[in-house]
Parts: sequence; C-alpha cells; structure tokens
Amino acid sequence: MSDNGLVQISSMKKTGEKKAGDMSRRTFLKVLGAAGAAGATACADSSKQNIFPNVKGDNYQVPGVATWFRSTCLECSANCGITVRNREGRAVKVEGNRENPVAEGGLCGLGQASLQALYNPDRIREPLEKVVDGEKATFKPITWKAAYKKVQAALKKADGKFAFLTGETTGSLDTLVTDFTKSLNGTRAVYDVLQPVAEAKASERVYGTYGVPYYDFEKAEVVLNFGADFLETWVSPVGNARGWAKGRKADHLSKVFHVEPRLSLTGANADKWLCNKPGSELEIALAVLKTLHGWGLGKNLSEDVNGRIAKLVQDVKISDVAKSSGVSEEKILLVSKHLKESKHSLVLSGGAAGRGGDALGLATVTALLNLVLANVGSTVDISRMRKPKSLIGDVEKVLQSLDSGDVELLFVHGTNPAFTLPSDFGFSYALSSARTKKVAAERGDLPLLVSFASELDETAEQADIILPAHHFLEDWGDANPLAGINSLVQPVMTPVFNTRSFGDSLLTLAGKGVSEAKDYKSFVQKQWEELHGIVGSSLTFSKWWAECLERGGYFKAASKPVKVTVSKDAYNVKPAKKVKMTKGAKSEALHVLTYPSVKTFDGRAANRPWLQELPDPVTKAVWDSWAEIHPETAKKYGLSQGDGVILRNYYGEVNVPVYVTEHVHPDVVAVPLGQGHSSYGRFAKEVAGVGNILSLFPKSATSAGALALSGVTAKPVKSRTPSILVRTQTENSQHDRHLARTKYVEAKSHGDHGHHGSNGHHEGGHHEVKQMYEQREHPLYEWGLNVDLAACTGCGSCVVACYAENNIPTVGKEVVYQGREMSWLRIERYFDQPAEELKVSFLPMMCQQCNNAPCEPVCPVYATYHNEEGLNSMVYNRCVGTRYCSNNCTYKVRRFNWYDYEFPEPMQLQLNPDVTKRMAGVMEKCTFCIQRIQEGKNTAKNEGRVVQDGDIQPACVQSCPTEALSFGNRNDKKSAVSKGEHSERAYKVLDHHINTQPSVVYMEDLRFKV
Repeated sequence: MSDNGLVQISSMKKTGEKKAGDMSRRTFLKVLGAAGAAGATACADSSKQNIFPNVKGDNYQVPGVATWFRSTCLECSANCGITVRNREGRAVKVEGNRENPVAEGGLCGLGQASLQALYNPDRIREPLEKVVDGEKATFKPITWKAAYKKVQAALKKADGKFAFLTGETTGSLDTLVTDFTKSLNGTRAVYDVLQPVAEAKASERVYGTYGVPYYDFEKAEVVLNFGADFLETWVSPVGNARGWAKGRKADHLSKVFHVEPRLSLTGANADKWLCNKPGSELEIALAVLKTLHGWGLGKNLSEDVNGRIAKLVQDVKISDVAKSSGVSEEKILLVSKHLKESKHSLVLSGGAAGRGGDALGLATVTALLNLVLANVGSTVDISRMRKPKSLIGDVEKVLQSLDSGDVELLFVHGTNPAFTLPSDFGFSYALSSARTKKVAAERGDLPLLVSFASELDETAEQADIILPAHHFLEDWGDANPLAGINSLVQPVMTPVFNTRSFGDSLLTLAGKGVSEAKDYKSFVQKQWEELHGIVGSSLTFSKWWAECLERGGYFKAASKPVKVTVSKDAYNVKPAKKVKMTKGAKSEALHVLTYPSVKTFDGRAANRPWLQELPDPVTKAVWDSWAEIHPETAKKYGLSQGDGVILRNYYGEVNVPVYVTEHVHPDVVAVPLGQGHSSYGRFAKEVAGVGNILSLFPKSATSAGALALSGVTAKPVKSRTPSILVRTQTENSQHDRHLARTKYVEAKSHGDHGHHGSNGHHEGGHHEVKQMYEQREHPLYEWGLNVDLAACTGCGSCVVACYAENNIPTVGKEVVYQGREMSWLRIERYFDQPAEELKVSFLPMMCQQCNNAPCEPVCPVYATYHNEEGLNSMVYNRCVGTRYCSNNCTYKVRRFNWYDYEFPEPMQLQLNPDVTKRMAGVMEKCTFCIQRIQEGKNTAKNEGRVVQDGDIQPACVQSCPTEALSFGNRNDKKSAVSKGEHSERAYKVLDHHINTQPSVVYMEDLRFKV
C-alpha cells in the first residue's frame, strides 16, 4: 500500500492488516450509535442520552432517513446560518440555512469543508502535556482532571499575570472569555488577520459609530470598490455575493468598478477593472471625491462638512493622480459620472489592496464619498454594523509582557499567531524568554502556554498543555454578527474524540468566580433568557428556545435611523509618500501584495483537502502557492512559466512557482496568503515547502491597528530548480467557440438600460434540428438544470458541495498533474479580451445529461444509458472501465478511477451513505445528485402528489451563494427551469454544432459596456 499523503491509494490486493491508529470496529460502532443519540440533542434538549440498538429504536432517529439540525458556521466571523445533515449519528453534509438572513441559504466552500475539520485525521484526540527529555520535547496524553489541575495551579501562581489571546468571537463565548479574564485580573487580546479594522475605525471618524456598515449591494446601481474582495473573503462574502447577484438580475442591472493592482475574483466579476499602481488607491479616491464635490454633490450635508471636504481636496489635481496611479483621467471622470447619475450607489474599500499604509485614510475617504452621494441610510446601513475587536497593538503588548516577565501564563484559542504573525513580531522569542524567566523563578514545572486548539498548529506545537476544544459542530454556542441577528450553535453529533467544550473548560478552570452555570450550554441559555425577556415573546422560555433551535436562531430586522457625526479627524487625510524599500530589498524590488484566498483564507483552511484541490478561481492552480508576475516584469528578471522564484528581503524569504499573467501590475508580485505551514496537519504540510509569505513583513507593516497586506517590497531571484505549478486549466481562450456567452448592456439614462445583442454570436439558441431517430419520451419527469452566468461568480462553492455530497476523493498534486482529478463539476475560466478591456467569463461545466448522448452508444456493457426521466445514468457495478464513454464525451466531464481510494481514519465518517463508494476501474460522473431526486420522489409519493418545483435541489444548486443554478422538471411549464429555457438569453453549449441536446441550459452573462 502506498500513500500519497492525501488519500491512501491501495492496490487491488487486500492484506487485511490493521495499521496503528486505525479506528477499531468497536470504536466505530460507538461513535455511530452514540452520535445519533446526541445528534438529536437539539430536539431533546439534552447533551447526553442513552445509547439504544436500532432493534429497540430511537425516537430521534430513523435508519436510512436523514435528520437535519440548524446551527451557525463559525469558520469565519461572517457567521452564516447552516443546516447539517445527520445520518445514523454522523454529520455528512453542511448546507446553508435559508431562514438565516446573513447568507439566506448559501454557503461558501470553507463552511462546507468544516466537515473535514470535524473528521480531520490530524485532530488532537485528548488532552496533551509536553514532556521534555533533554533536548527532545514530545506530547503525551494526560487526563482531563490532571490537565485542569495543572492549569488551575498555574493560574493561582500567576495571580493576575496572565493573558488570553483569542480569535474574533461574538455572542455568549465573547461574554464568557471577557468575564473569565476580568474575574482573574488578566489581559485579553484579539487577533484575526482578516478583520477590516481600518473600515471600522473610518466609520467611527465619518459616521460617529465604530464598525463596518451593512452594505446593500442589491440596491446599488453603481459600485466603486477599492480592493475589497467582497465576493471572495471580505467580511461576509456569501451575503455580499447574494446581494450582488440580486442587483445583477434586477431590472436596474448594477455596474461595478473595481480598483486593484491584481485581478481578484471580485475584479474578474466587475464591469470594469482599473489596474492601478500599488499604493495609489487613496489618490484615486480623493480625485473622485474632488470631482463629485466640484459637480455640486453633497448638498445634503451641512455647510461645515461641505467646507471641510472642499478644503480636503483643494490641492488634488486629477491629471497628477492619473500620472502617478496609472489610471487615466478619462477613466476617473467616467467612474465619477456613473456615480453622479445613479440614484443609489456604493463606495467601499478593503482587502489586500486596501490594507497598505494608507488603509485608514482610504477607508475614511470612501466613507466621505458615501456621505456626499447620500448613500448612508440606503445602501450603507450604519444601524447594523459588524464590530471587529482584533487589534494588533494589543497583541504586541502581550508579547512585550511575555518578554519582560509580566505575563506568566498565556491562553490561546481560535487563532494561530505563530503562523499569522510575521516572524519579526518575535512570538516564539517572547515565549522562550518567558520560559527562561519562569525557570529562574523556580516555576519551570508550571505551564506557560495553554492552547485550546483542535489541531497541532504552529502555536499549539509550542504549548505546554493542550486542552482540545470541541469542533463547533459538536458544541453549544451562539453568534451575534449584526444587530437583529441572533444565531444559535448546537451539537449535531456526539464528539468524535475525547475533547471538551471550550466554554466548559473555562467554567471549570474559573470555578464559581465567573458564572453559576453548571456547564456552557446553561451559560448560553442564561444569555438567551435575557433575550427572551427583551423580545417579549408570549411563549414560555422552553418553548421559545425550542423554536429558536429549530429555526437556527432569533432574527428580527433592526434597521433604524442613526445620527451621523463627522469627526474632525476625518479631514486629516494625506496620501503617503513613496513606499520605502523594505530592509534587505534593493531599489529594483517589487511590491509584495499578499491576499486571502477562497481556498485557504489566512491559512485556517490549509488542512482541508477539498479546498486544497479546489482550483483557484483566477489562476486555476491547486495544491500550491504561487507568485503572480506581469510578463514585462518576468522578462526583466529572466523568469518564465514553470520557473521557481525566491522572494527575499531582510525579514525572510519564500520560494514559490511563477505564474506569468497580464492581470497584475508590472510593479507587483502577488502571492496568496495561507500556505507554507510547518505544522497543522498532513494536508497543510503538502504545501510546506513554499514558505509563509507573512515572513516577508516587518513589525512596522501595520495599518490602522491591523497587519498590512501590501506596501512591503522584496527582490525576486530565479530559483535554481524548476517549480511545477499544477493547474486544472491552462487554456485561457474560448477560441471563438462561444462557450460562455455575454450580452452587453449600455445605460441610456437613470435606470433605463438598452440591451445590445450578445456578442454577435447568439447562433439561435432555440433552433429545431432534424432527428434521425424518434426521440425518447419522458412521460412524467424530465430533469433539467439552468445556469445563469449573470449570477455565477466562479467562487467554487458548488464544486466543494459536489465533493461532499458524492463522496468524491481528493487525489493530490501529483495525480492532478497527470490529469486524473476526480471532481465531477468544474468551473472554466476564460479571458475574453485583452487586459485593457478585460472580460472574464466563468462557466460551470458538469455532465450535460444529453438527450442525444455520445457516450451511450459506445459503452459495450450498457453501463451508461438514458433513463425515462432524461438522465444519463451510470450503473457502477456494470462498468468494466473501457473508458470509451470518456473518449466520446464532448464536454469531458467523466472521471475514471485509476485507484481504490481509502479515506484516512476518521474521514470515512464523512461519507454519504446514500452514494456508492466507487472502486478502481469504474467511470463516474454527475447525475444531478440522483439520490436527492429519489428522496424527493419518495417524499412526494408518500404525500400522494407529484414532485413540485423546488422540492429537489442537487448539492450544487443548494449551496450556490448567488442562486445561479436552478433545477427542476422540464415537463412542468411553470417550473423555473422550463421558463428559463425559453428566455432570450438561453443557449446550450455546442448543441448547435453537434446536436447533443443537453438538459443543461445556460443563460448569457450580462455586463455593462463602460
């Protein structure tokens, strides 16, 4: 048996040997049985229940029937509502909760991959204590009782000289951590590298309230965005994407202008991408503000505010800005004109490009632009704000206290500072210094660092004691991301390992000094009892609590007028001078721009194989990090595609593959954030060799209380060894085949838009062709799928959903390089025009369920056939693996199992029992989640009716943040798919040429010609 480090690939011969660490049959059955009982805890209102054999029965579980639980995703601070599918005690699928207004049923790839964090084979399975033997340190298991005793002794000795470092928290957990720290006279610091602190502080300057406003993308007719990747990772990407898509589908089709030195996913979906020189965003924003104010906008503001704005922009010369930024004066005036003529607009900043030295100034000017454009109260809601607590200055103080000996005990939860803090902050050095002082004070036997991590990440690896916390799918809790949004977190199964609730651990360590609650669930309920009193429900608390659990929380619109108070600091904005060369980088160095990716975020998702194998939306790269370099720059440094490049300055270096692209500014080298883990798990360490891009950033690279993600320079040096960047798509052009079509729209006046053809190549999407044979009839159901390209952002959420629902294995970098990836659904990305007038198209491509399928007549064993419901079905146990069907498939959407894939324990628990696990030599593909179709038909049959539109949703349809996909019965003329098929934008890929008669209908993308 060989191991590629991702899934275990076994030969056809079975040895029957049991490996060390494998889950025994007894343990498996224990989890399977106990999980079902505790999985029903939300309904039974109990965290512990007896285990009964299925012979006796369980009131909350029917074998073969799924149980669904409402909860909240805690993977990031967006806190989207989720619904978790439980089968026989195992959580097997995470989906969005349509009743939760944060994301309205959509869910990103990270949220869906939370299942792989739950079943992570590298999870810490019990409390650990570090034991040092000479120079060798190892972790050894310890009982919970002994671990608590050691930590309590350290707390007592510290006598208030301790600190608590957490990630971004909200709700009851935030209250508990704060109370715990205060009651024991400690210090708390919050650190999350992705938090938009500059935008929150700018709101305090301009609007008078600290926080990031709620942005209503649906209402906005024009959006001007300075670097915020609001469709990918910024603030609440799923909620943002849903609002954006509604605006794109509406009659007043919104225009989006995106300013950034590299093409991000958000920039790729914009109507106009303005590629500016790095660090010039503030200058452009001031130029737009000057233009609009000069045209008379801002009459809604007081005379004092207008006068101060006029003074702020009086020295701004648009011609100078155009010269220094690389964005022409004509384009700046064009953007300003569209903003002026719109009834509702929106201006925002953030992301990597908005996290330079001018971050606070840029965010302040964008807030002033929203004031001038009268957006506050319409598209900018300051009554519903997210209030980030992360401040890098607080973290620095904790490290200084560690170094000086003022902190003798450090707790860490929900953050990984050893990885997400640049090495220049000296996190490891501060720990080492503190340990030396503890030994000198004869306290070396007491723990210094106590981690509550679930995985052995870079920070947990340096801990003295690890108290592993439950995954949020195993725990109680809540979240309050916005005013009026109170979401609940509940366990959907019993814990997989011997872990404990983080809240329970704090209550145990604090004794009775923090709360009288017997456990964390009781603590949460106490907070909700207060909310129950505030909302004034007529129901008793127990009934109201049960209703909230079933719904996923308590949601009530809380938008109310808020008085705007502009601070004098809002007018003290000046563009920074030229970026200084970072120490160790010479004058010919490039500006480093590191950006959070939909694949790894800040590194928290690096140990999820679904996300590692998910192609990056823009580069289509998998299992790697890379350096995006412009062709002119690559030529200057002697670099080409396939080379490795070393980016180096005084603070560190990274060694990454080169990705040569026109879609980045020549002065920039852009590298995704989150790869290069030295610990964290087997999947993260697959990409360890590239190094951590944050190692190039000095301590001084901070902006508005957050870590800067741009403004640092590094010299590129060609590596001696070639570096293979594996990409699932290397061809960028459609070659005039019109696979992904676009209809361009031009604005005539306010809200009056004229449609101007597609791209000149509609080719008659509704043609009728002559048939050689009589076509098969579909008497009751003919299933079809519609894809609205105007709403699809290319985020890849549907791809991850397909992996999760259909037990698709990940195969690793080497096998993907061989072209043997297993994903049933891919998103093709095309660059349709030169960089100056760039149009990026995304095309989801799955099995087209052809009515005239080329794959069917060539199968020698009739393993693939056309059924009476219009599906191109696969009979796996009939397939002999000739691969004739794959060779004959026009769309190349069939996958062949070259190996038997075995999921490392306990990842096999994530497998969907409704889907057959395929073996080597079998062809597989999409069948519109036929198991879901069958479930929907059975439900309708039991109720004595036919399937109604919306009853059945394949995994890709359910998860899509923008509702770009719709599924239903084509025979039902009232169904969404039937109506969409007759739209003037509808077409079928390649059908006009080869007459495959697909059941998948695409709707042309809509873009503005600006």
